[in-house]
Amino acid sequence: EFKLKPFLGSSDCVNQISGKIKLGKEVLATLEGHWDSEIFINDKKTGQVDTFWNPTPELRQDRLIRCTVPPEEQGEFESERLWQHVTRAINNKDQTEATNEKFVLEEAQRKAARERKAKCEDWVSALFEQDPVTGEWHYRYADTRPWDPLNDLIQFEKDGCIQTKVRHRTPMLQQVSVPKRKHKSDKPKSPESGCSSPEPDHQDSSGSERHKSKHNSRLRKKGADLSELQSAIESIKQTQEEINRTVVTLRSRTVSRAESSSFLQQRDFVIIIFLIVLQVFINYVFK
Repeated sequence: EFKLKPFLGSSDCVNQISGKIKLGKEVLATLEGHWDSEIFINDKKTGQVDTFWNPTPELRQDRLIRCTVPPEEQGEFESERLWQHVTRAINNKDQTEATNEKFVLEEAQRKAARERKAKCEDWVSALFEQDPVTGEWHYRYADTRPWDPLNDLIQFEKDGCIQTKVRHRTPMLQQVSVPKRKHKSDKPKSPESGCSSPEPDHQDSSGSERHKSKHNSRLRKKGADLSELQSAIESIKQTQEEINRTVVTLRSRTVSRAESSSFLQQRDFVIIIFLIVLQVFINYVFK
C-alpha cells in the first residue's frame, strides 16, 4: 500500500509504504518504510526486524525523471490545460477569480450536454468504460498481464493509451474454413449439344484422400490408446486379486490363532477347577 502525503507532516512522511505477507489468512510478516529509501520486514513469529530494501546512492540517481507535457501541446480536454486558469488563480490565492473560472468551465460542460441531448447523441468516454454490473469506471487500455522481461522492452503512453513495445508479437491463430464437399448435383451440367464432359476435380479427390489418411491415423491412435488402457486395467485387476488372496490368508491365520487362544483359556479353567476340588477333598480327608 502506497500511503498518501499527509496534510500535516514533515518530508519523512512522503513516499511511505506498508504491506503484509500472508499465507491464507495468517500474516507471516509485515513491511514498512519508504520505497525510495529503507524498507524493513518484521517477522511475526520471531519478532525479528531486518532490512528488506535499501537502495544505494547510485541506484537513487538512476530514478526515472518526471516528464511533463507543456500545456500548449496537450489536448483540449486534458485536465492540466483545461483547469490551468483555475490553478493559476488558486496559486495566486485569488478565490474570486478561481470561482469565476470554475463557473465558466462548468457552464461550458452544461451547454455541451444540452446540445448532445438536442441531437440525441450519447456521450462516449475516450479512455474509460463503465462496468454495466457494478457501475464502476475502468481504464479502457489497462494492461494487467505480468511483465515479461524476455519479450517486453518498454511501456509508454501515447494519446492517453498505455502501450507496451515488445520484441515479437504473439502469433495469431487464424481459423481455416473447411471447404464443403461437392455433391453430385452440384457438378456443372454438360451442354445438350456436344459430347464434351467436364474434367474430374483433382482438388476434391486429393482433399478426400488427405481426409481419409487423417481419419485412418486418428483411428490407429485411438486403437493404440485403447490397447494401453486395457493393459493397464488388466494389471490393476491382477494387483487386486493378489491383494484379495493376501487378505484371505491373513484372515485365516487370525481365526486359527483366536481358536487356539480360546482353547488354551478353556483348558486353564478346567485345571483351576480340578485343583480347587482336589484341595477341598484333601481338607476333608485330613479333617
